[in-house]
Amino acid sequence: MSRSHVRAASVGAAGVLAAIAGVTGAAPVRAQVGQDSGGKDVGYFAYQPLAEQNRMVGFLSDRPLPENVVTPVSGLPSSARRLLAGRSAVTPQTDTPRGYKLRKGNTPTNYIYKSADVYAIEADCDSDGCRPVQQVKLAIKEYVRGRTSKIWEITFYASRYSGPSHFHMEYYYECGVNISGAKDKTCSTWKHDGAQGHAGPATAVNKQYIVKNFGKTPVVTKFPMVNLLVTFNDGSEAIGDDGKPGEKFRGWDVCVTKTTTKLCHSTGDGS
Repeated sequence: MSRSHVRAASVGAAGVLAAIAGVTGAAPVRAQVGQDSGGKDVGYFAYQPLAEQNRMVGFLSDRPLPENVVTPVSGLPSSARRLLAGRSAVTPQTDTPRGYKLRKGNTPTNYIYKSADVYAIEADCDSDGCRPVQQVKLAIKEYVRGRTSKIWEITFYASRYSGPSHFHMEYYYECGVNISGAKDKTCSTWKHDGAQGHAGPATAVNKQYIVKNFGKTPVVTKFPMVNLLVTFNDGSEAIGDDGKPGEKFRGWDVCVTKTTTKLCHSTGDGS
């Protein structure tokens, strides 16, 4: 199964590429291009879903709203526009390993961080714009048990937003060690304090959670890292902003002492 998915038609693909020629922006991504008759499809991640087909009756009007809502290519995130243009990826300049980033979100308590919702989007694009084929809503929750416990629970959320109901998700897990003034380490290289490192790939479903030990060393900041890979109903995949399959979620920093464990007042974000 291909880990990158972009298909282009000989008729219409040129119009799409012309529409996005000269696009600039951060985090270019990589894709493979093939021939088909369905326009140019792209799989990517974004904070906002694409507008849906609308069959409702217009407000205060006897006319129905347009059935096909088209989003201009210019309205897509820069990573998706670069996918459509077939541009090469670059290595993200981040302070966390392999491009994991805090995907916005909030900390309702000292022990819980919830990311913002992120959408895995498969879109069919032509010279007129892009229409959603399938969209999956994703998020993660980080729960730190607190006190002397050096355990956190990471919950995955994944649900159909639009299009076919079938999709497949897998995850990779790693744990980061925030080293002030130096490149961050991973728990796979920090096993001396009991930290559990790399795991996966493994199948993931909505509301599934994993429980991991992040190590007992005091006065060291740790954070979880989860890569959620989404395979759409047609076998294509959503590509992250680092040009590789999956959305890489960085969790909130956790501050550790001998007697307390909780979320730090502030956190690195991987940008």
